[in-house]
Amino acid sequence: MSEGELDRIRAAYGERDAAAETPYRWSNPGYVTYMQLLERALLRALDDAATPLAGARVLDVGCGSGYFLHRLSEYGAGECHGIDLLASRIEAARERYPGQKWHVGSATELPYADGAFDLVTQFTCLTSILDDEVRLAVAREMRRVAAGGWVCSFDMRGLRRPGSGDKRAADTPTIPIDEAELRRLFGDPALLRRAALAFELAQLSGRHAFLATAFGALPPLRSHLLGLWRIPR
Repeated sequence: MSEGELDRIRAAYGERDAAAETPYRWSNPGYVTYMQLLERALLRALDDAATPLAGARVLDVGCGSGYFLHRLSEYGAGECHGIDLLASRIEAARERYPGQKWHVGSATELPYADGAFDLVTQFTCLTSILDDEVRLAVAREMRRVAAGGWVCSFDMRGLRRPGSGDKRAADTPTIPIDEAELRRLFGDPALLRRAALAFELAQLSGRHAFLATAFGALPPLRSHLLGLWRIPR
């Protein structure tokens, strides 16, 4: 396994987390709009695919400081676990959400038994992995610990977004995760759809709910793919 790729991810996201200014904060109306649209899309997808969440044992891979896992718990999930490469993020998660279980480690070697979870999620984790084989190793581990349950993936699909040519220096390298790549990683999905308003558009429309809703209703302006896979035992 490429330790170099894992070290690169730690360094890149540690630098991003240390940045003095970031648009990914709750005081930014654009970020609030983006997250609200994403959560609505997630709940709708879980319902449409008949993916049971109530009481489910859940693992979030690349959990960061724990927001999505916390929200899944609030939506009715049972025992919730999160794993991330960065110790600083797990420390923040433990402080914010002490009711969940947090682990520092690599998703290439998940410290859980086969079929340990009913639902395994990742939110823009795979797009941060530039090495194809490391990305595949993570997907294999997700499938292994989700055997008999479900995998949920939410990641960037490669849409060229308005203003994307004007990147901030602190932006971290990413790779688009399109439908072909998702099929390579997880197989044929039970559900796969475009979701989430492109972040730059959410920034523009954040203070105008009607405009954000109108933009979000147009699939070409949705910047991510949201998929669910039923994993056989």
